[in-house]
This record gives sequence, C-alpha cells and structure tokens, in this order.
Amino acid sequence: MAEQQSNQDKTEKPTPRRRRKAREKGQVAKSNEVMAVVVLLTGLATLYATAGYLYRNITGLMRQVLGQAHAWDVNMDTIQGFALRAMEGFFWLVLPVLVMVFVMALLVGVAQVGFMWVPSLIKPKLEKLNPLKGLKRIASKRTLMELFKSVGKVVLVGYVAYATIVGRMEDLSSLGHLTVIEILHFVCEVAFLVFLKAAAIMVVLAALDWAFNKWEYEKNLKMSKKELKDEWKQTEGDPLVKQRIRQTQMKMAQQRMMAAVPEADVVVTNPTHYAVALLYQPGAMDAPQVTAKGKDLVAKKIRELAEAHAVPLVQDPPVAQALYQVEVGETVPVELFEAVAAILAYVYRLKNRHHQYLYQEETA
Repeated sequence: MAEQQSNQDKTEKPTPRRRRKAREKGQVAKSNEVMAVVVLLTGLATLYATAGYLYRNITGLMRQVLGQAHAWDVNMDTIQGFALRAMEGFFWLVLPVLVMVFVMALLVGVAQVGFMWVPSLIKPKLEKLNPLKGLKRIASKRTLMELFKSVGKVVLVGYVAYATIVGRMEDLSSLGHLTVIEILHFVCEVAFLVFLKAAAIMVVLAALDWAFNKWEYEKNLKMSKKELKDEWKQTEGDPLVKQRIRQTQMKMAQQRMMAAVPEADVVVTNPTHYAVALLYQPGAMDAPQVTAKGKDLVAKKIRELAEAHAVPLVQDPPVAQALYQVEVGETVPVELFEAVAAILAYVYRLKNRHHQYLYQEETA
C-alpha cells in the first residue's frame, strides 16, 4: 500500500538530472524483443542472400568428403583431421551471417540507448548471492511479466509453425516421387515460410514490448513534488540560505557604495526620489564615474552623507533619473556627457569661489 501511494504521488515529469542519474545506473528504456527480432530478420535476410553461396560450398564439401571416404584409414588422427576441416569449412560458411547479425545487434543497441559504459553493472555484488533476494527477484512482477511474454511468444510462434506445416500437408504425399534435391528444396521452402511468419509476429510483439517498456520507464522516472524540491535544493541550494547570502552581499555592496559618497565630486538628486554620486579624476578617468546611487531611503542616506562631508548636491531630475540606470562603477554614457559636464563645471565654480573666500579670510 505504501509503494502504491508513493507511485500515486509521483505526478511530475522527470528532470534532466533525474534522467542522467538513471542512465548512469544503467536504467534506460530498451526492449530485448526488438534486439531478438532484428537478429532473426538479419539472419534470415543474410541466409536468403547467401543461399547460393552456402549451397555450392556445402555440396562441394560433401563431394570432397564422400569422394575420399573410400581411401580413408579410419583412426583417431583421421577423424580429428576431418572434424577440424569440417569445423573450419563450416565457420567460413556461416561467417557472413555471424558478422551481419553482430553488426545489426550493435546498431540496434546503440539506436535504443546510445553509447553506454556502466562499470557498476558488471561489478560483482555479494547481495546477489543471497538466496532470499534471489527468490524475490524470481517472484517479482517483472519476472512474471517476462515469463508471460515468453510463453505467449512460444505459443503464437508454435501455432503459426503448426498451421503452416498443416497447410502444406497435401504436398507431403508427392515427396516420394521427387529427387533428394527437390525434397531438400521443399523442406527449405517450408522452413523459410515458417520463419518469415514467425518473424512477422515477433515484429508486432517487439513493437508492443518497446512501447510498454518506454511507458514503464517514463512512469518509474516520474517524481513527486517533494523529490523535485529536494533536487532543486541539491542543485541550486537552499532558498533560505541563498536569500541570506544575497542579503549579506547586498549589504556589503551598499556599505562599500556609501563609503564612496564622501569622495564624490557631486551628488545629483531628483530631489527626493533619486540620488547619484559622481566622481571624475582628470587624466585617470576617461569619463565621470557613478560611485553610488539610490532610491527613496537609500537616496536619503546618500544625501545625508553628502551634506555631512560637504559634497555638493545638485538638483536635476531628468539627469538624476537617467544616471540611476547606470550601474555603480560604470562611466557615464556618451549621451549624458554634456549634461554631466555642465553639472561638474558648476560644481567646480562653486569650489573655486569657496577656495577664494577662504583665501580672502586667511589673508584678511
């Protein structure tokens, strides 16, 4: 009941990380039936394409063996030599079939799951030697489903073979009037027809099996909302921790920004909503730089610091709003050069008058 409830909670689509982790464990959507039917069809097609080659070589081998049989000295060495030559000849005969089957099986495997290397699957595990767990695996739903599919496949293929042979029973009565080659041709024809019909059934079964495995794979990969939240925490971090880090970073950045206000040449205001501090060092800077900026309460703090350190305040709402769009540490954009230059020129005139006034007081 708990497992069923857990599966019902898994309603969310799997994330790319979930799919990647499953693939690393060797969990992929694949069908052994697809592999089996491709191997069978490849073998049948290769046998059909090389039938003439196989016939000529087999008959040639038989003629060679039977033609020399009368001269044999039957002993263990002769029998071993004949067995080795027969095995070698048979190997070269079936080699094209073996190569084509191997290549197609490899291609089908790659087409289903891509290139995979999962060392953990071939690593020996002691729990696999536990007989209780072995019995559980044998009695599992997956094993029972595979058993049901295998039995069903055998029954279907057996019925097709039986029906095909029964359908050719009328031709069996005429085999007594045929030559050995003609009888062999008839047997091969019936066998090929049986294999062809069996392959057609297996193609349908393979398609159904692949669809079922794909559906089951996607179902098992689904995640609950809690799993999604836990994965997000693992990959992105705890949102509360990240929020505290952002707050700390913003606080430190604001402190550095406020420390730069007393060194500014001027603070341009809105006059109450915006405040932007500018610094310009001729020769060291290509253009004036925004060293601090703020809105509402932060703007008020910047104005208070500027007044406390005798930094001039200039009210220019359009320029202040435009400068507020510039990031701290960046220079003033070209389109604001003229307006900022006028403000700085005004500030420099004020500073010169102030210096002159102080000089006159000192010399008076």
